[in-house]
Amino acid sequence: MVVAVGALALGLALPTGTANASAGYKTFTWKSGSTAGDCTMYSGGAGWTAPTWTLYPDGTARFDATLTSLSGDDAWLMWAHLKDENGALLADIRIPGSTGTKFVKNLPLAWPRKYRWLAEGRFDPSLYPLIKRMSLSKHC
Repeated sequence: MVVAVGALALGLALPTGTANASAGYKTFTWKSGSTAGDCTMYSGGAGWTAPTWTLYPDGTARFDATLTSLSGDDAWLMWAHLKDENGALLADIRIPGSTGTKFVKNLPLAWPRKYRWLAEGRFDPSLYPLIKRMSLSKHC
């Protein structure tokens, strides 16, 4: 089952769902678009990549999405929250080689320019069996 969630304002977690899990990874895909300020993260279709986090048992994580800015000279800030089956926070995905959890994508040019965001992250691999949901916080 794919996770389908909507967007809320900065500081609020997005609703969560169950992971699409296979033997080697868990995938969380947001089927609804998300906006913050002048920025938009698209929901997929028509050449856009739906925001997707893929988590692996070794503690690695990969993110893929398509974004735009109405004005340019923007940056999308994102925090990815890992949750258990009850929605309790387990941890946030970290930037590799860092303790930081804020992912940043610069959006220097305005629409119609679109940006593909490919990012990598890390989390404690011992949490992998407990991860059943995710949510995102964002700001632009």
